[in-house]
Amino acid sequence: MPSWLTTDSFLIIGSVVSVLLFVGTIVAIPVVAVRLPEDYFTAPTPRRAPWKVAVRSVVAAVLILMGVAMLVLPGQGMLTILLGVSLLDFPAKRRLERRILANEHVLRALNAIRRRSGRPPLLAP
Repeated sequence: MPSWLTTDSFLIIGSVVSVLLFVGTIVAIPVVAVRLPEDYFTAPTPRRAPWKVAVRSVVAAVLILMGVAMLVLPGQGMLTILLGVSLLDFPAKRRLERRILANEHVLRALNAIRRRSGRPPLLAP
């Protein structure tokens, strides 16, 4: 077995990844939450150019994977998953967003971030 596959190295790698995810979401989530229009979750989904859909899908996949990891690691897992899902374009997107926003803590956290930035609260679906 290679030397980097030891238990100690997995602990170190896991710790570094956990810290990076935690710090990354502390920076990224407020930026994205503030940039969302207040009617984002209630307005119809706009049509986008195919290249924009591809870029958004890659960023969304990364956010969703990070959010899933943060469900067990330190970080804002549900908020990160919600923001990742909001970037995707798929048929059941609105239903999934509404299900996540049904958790009052998620909507309250997003609106608290927006309030600190002087933005109006998100309209609940």
